[in-house]
Amino acid sequence: MAAAGLMAFVVALAPGASVSGAGNASAEPVRSADQLLTKYKKLSQDAEQSAEAMHNAQIEYDKQRSIVDGAKKASTNAQRALTSTQSRLDSYQRRVDAVVRASYKGARVNRLYAVLVSDSPQSLLDQMSGLELISRQSAADLNGLRETRKKTIAAKNSAERTAAAATKAVAAAERTRGDLQAKQSNLQLQAVQIRAVYQSMTGKQLAALRGPKFDFDPRLVPKGTSAALVAVQAALTRIGDPYVWGATGPNSFDCSGLMVWAFKQAGKTLPRSSEAQLGGGQAVSRNDLKPGDLIIYYSGASHVGMYVGDGYVVHASTFGVPVKVVPIDEAGPYNAARRY
Repeated sequence: MAAAGLMAFVVALAPGASVSGAGNASAEPVRSADQLLTKYKKLSQDAEQSAEAMHNAQIEYDKQRSIVDGAKKASTNAQRALTSTQSRLDSYQRRVDAVVRASYKGARVNRLYAVLVSDSPQSLLDQMSGLELISRQSAADLNGLRETRKKTIAAKNSAERTAAAATKAVAAAERTRGDLQAKQSNLQLQAVQIRAVYQSMTGKQLAALRGPKFDFDPRLVPKGTSAALVAVQAALTRIGDPYVWGATGPNSFDCSGLMVWAFKQAGKTLPRSSEAQLGGGQAVSRNDLKPGDLIIYYSGASHVGMYVGDGYVVHASTFGVPVKVVPIDEAGPYNAARRY
């Protein structure tokens, strides 16, 4: 957005002007400082929902790309199997065809002929022995031909199926990528709007946005080397760092990004979005919360914080508000908790 355009946008969003909301935010006149603050919080919540939806789309895209890679590999392997069995089939076919042609031309390929042409018992035994070997080999070749033909047909069908699956996987991944790009563009627009509103807010409004500072003594966190306790200690070191959409540290975060970074310090990988974090780990009741548990907020699982003990969570809440520790219910409407 050009500088002049942004300034005009900021002026338009000043108290007493109208605010054009992003996402689900509706356009309505802003007549007071409280209304501007309310509008800002609504825009921020919508943007956070967009950010987490974008993370979900990225997770889905990565999954689709993995499916594509697996399908392509399976298709290549199936094609190799088809080529190999086709080669064996051709070899068996040549050997069987040779016996058939020899028999057609009158070659000694049956026992009756051996009896007719043998002039002594030893000669007959020699003839019969040779024919027995030919017979066994011919039977083996015929069985091999039959079995290899079955395998070749199965390999051909497998190659065709996996090639089709790879094609579908590529198409699905491309659709997901398009959805991801759309969500990224929408979030960028929302971020511009939120920054513009933020720049128009007074010091009193900013103080109200940031809310009171709650004292939490990190020494209340139990000592230990478990992943959960290491993650809590790591998250608490980021208090004061800024909120940035899509950031996973080390110096700025969004809500789920802070969770990912904190557990990474403990050697544990968490899903990237708050919704995916709700889908992982182990369900925990509110009465059984322990430091390191993730608390998911809102019915749509669009926000997440980490329980640090004594009824508090550490979270990255919204643009303009640094990472902080707050009482559980100050971070949003409680949804569920997960333990990793």
